[in-house]
Amino acid sequence: MTRILFVDDETNILDALKRMLHSMRREWDMTFVDSGPAALEHLARETVDIIVSDNRMPGMDGSQLLEEVRRRYPKMIRIVLSGHAEQESVMKSVKAAHQYLAKPCEAETLKAVIRRASSLGRLLTNESLVGLISRIDALPALPAGYQKLRRELDSEDASLERVGRLIAEDVGMSATILKLVNSAFFGVAREIASPSQAVVLLGLDIVRGLVLSHHIFSTFDTKKLRGFGMEDLQRHCRITGGLARLIARDAGAVKSVVDEAYVAGLIHDVGKLVLSSVAPERYNQVLEGVRRGDRLVVEVEREVLGLTHSEAGGYLLGLWGLPEGVVEALIHHHRPSSGSGQGFRPVTAVHLANVLDHELRVVNENYAPRTLDEAYLAANDLTDQVPRWREMCREVIVAGETDEPD
Repeated sequence: MTRILFVDDETNILDALKRMLHSMRREWDMTFVDSGPAALEHLARETVDIIVSDNRMPGMDGSQLLEEVRRRYPKMIRIVLSGHAEQESVMKSVKAAHQYLAKPCEAETLKAVIRRASSLGRLLTNESLVGLISRIDALPALPAGYQKLRRELDSEDASLERVGRLIAEDVGMSATILKLVNSAFFGVAREIASPSQAVVLLGLDIVRGLVLSHHIFSTFDTKKLRGFGMEDLQRHCRITGGLARLIARDAGAVKSVVDEAYVAGLIHDVGKLVLSSVAPERYNQVLEGVRRGDRLVVEVEREVLGLTHSEAGGYLLGLWGLPEGVVEALIHHHRPSSGSGQGFRPVTAVHLANVLDHELRVVNENYAPRTLDEAYLAANDLTDQVPRWREMCREVIVAGETDEPD
């Protein structure tokens, strides 16, 4: 049974939540308290899986409460459920919360978010890493790209187009900015076609405040990982995103699938940043094992860490509320037949794009060859189309057209 703690200083809101969620009492063990201190007292006595807190509360506000929860109980899933709040207050909650839901919130929306967050726990079996991953508030960016972004935001003639392009060129920054627009942090919750579009929707002032004042991005420490080709990883992700979009369009997929294929391709290897951030020494062992044995990264990750980068990335981005099609693509991009869906989906395009980029370019000379999931392609009547897609991808790779971030 999932254990959930709801926190709100308004009694009528708590009463409304009790009525709204009454039908879930056989699935969820729910507790309702009226303040941050009361929440911490309860957590000291009882184990909780998910906390859902208002943001504007007297004394200890929601961001302060969730930051304390993040520190003390890192495995707990943290959700803000709040009405309109001052921009500064929302900015403070960005790093503390996994997701932000706006009041009034439909009962089915709240139930769906909680169910989805709860189900993500089944992805990871390494309990020691679950807490470390759940605690992540920023993914590492390449230092050079991050400094370019800061200089652009500091300049008097900063432009949304240049800021969006710099963010879209970096896997870690792209994933973090997508978190903000796929949840209701700034009132624009919607599925976004690209990181650049996300920047436009947020606006220059919000992005500047988040980056310069609230430090939503961190930088990659190259000294901690020996031989981690961060630049190669970034380029591979950009190319995979472009190829996935190309394949999805050629397959006649609807716009939402094309958009999700691009976004998922762009961040499909974000789990490598996740794992290298929370367990750098053990990830060094993974890299050494791959180089020494000419093995697949996911095989060595499973052996050393007990989980793969695809699972770690899917888990974190699922907590952050990204679309299900994107999360599925992150989790199953190596072997889409391990998923449960049928038909052409974002994971289909990302799987093809990932394998074909490795096949057509030397992404990393230490990587063992990738193979297509032939059983999955055959089951979805796609086998005959692979030669055409391979040639299309070859042409755009040679022309360098897929290295465009958007």
